[in-house]
Amino acid sequence: MKRNALIIMLVYLTSNPVFAKNLGKYTYEIACKNCHAPNLAKAIKAPPAFDKKAWKLRFKQAKIEAKNNPSQFESAMDYLLYNVKVGKGLMHHGGLCKEADVPNTDCSDEALIAAINYMRK
Repeated sequence: MKRNALIIMLVYLTSNPVFAKNLGKYTYEIACKNCHAPNLAKAIKAPPAFDKKAWKLRFKQAKIEAKNNPSQFESAMDYLLYNVKVGKGLMHHGGLCKEADVPNTDCSDEALIAAINYMRK
């Protein structure tokens, strides 16, 4: 009985928009902030967090890459997620998510997508 209640609560929390918003912020803080912080990002050619113009350009480029490789990517987000997972340029694979010294680190696709969406707003 307790297990079922725990599962129901977990499903509710992970489907809750507030949790999803916090997941993006949390993942950004532990995995992305060091390189995508506005004062450093441009120096390493990463789109700065919260720079809508830079992220719009990055999504435009990603959309072109996805269109040119339809067997590999269904969308611009698929292309960006792939690059986060394997690394690109100076970015480590997974950002720094797996290297974070934080308990219960979530490096899932959902968490990485939430971080991308958090940075682009």
